[in-house]
Amino acid sequence: MERTHAARAATRWLVATMSAVALLGAAAHARADVSSPWAAEQNWISVRAGYAKASVKAAADGLGGFGFGFNHFRNSKWAFGAYAHYEVLGRFGPAQEIEVPLTAEVTRHFKWTTPARPYLGLGTGAFFHKTYRTGDDGSDTRTGYYVVGGMNAPISDHSLFGLDLRAIVETSARSTNPVFPNSSANAIHWSVKLDYSRHE
Repeated sequence: MERTHAARAATRWLVATMSAVALLGAAAHARADVSSPWAAEQNWISVRAGYAKASVKAAADGLGGFGFGFNHFRNSKWAFGAYAHYEVLGRFGPAQEIEVPLTAEVTRHFKWTTPARPYLGLGTGAFFHKTYRTGDDGSDTRTGYYVVGGMNAPISDHSLFGLDLRAIVETSARSTNPVFPNSSANAIHWSVKLDYSRHE
């Protein structure tokens, strides 16, 4: 029941945030852009913060994380990016499951009739995983890949506000930790973060 309630609350929050992104973009549409944020050779510097969670069996409720990164637009449709995040995937009392993903990705940005533009992409990288205050702490480095999607809207001549969603599959993720065990060779993690970007 609690998980169902949490899922419904997360869905409402997601819909409200996506609506806010679209409205902010519409409000900024009247501003004359010096250059389109999605123009070829544009560079974005981004910071973000939000929710992160492990979805393995008996995982703790998700907590939060933050990150920063860089995007370079090859043309108005395709961008290449690199990101670093710090995420607390869950907590049971003082015990925590922590991860630091260092990733690279490629994204396809879609031009809509609205100022806000959605994107989809794929990424891969190294995921530095650690358990803390469990009585049997450990750390390891995992490889993984992910699907990323979201939306961005301009809020000023050089700023954008958006939402970033990631579904991550990690390999070599089996764990015998007494607080955060995983009997599977793989693990699925996901995140939802608000994103602020600056461009040239």
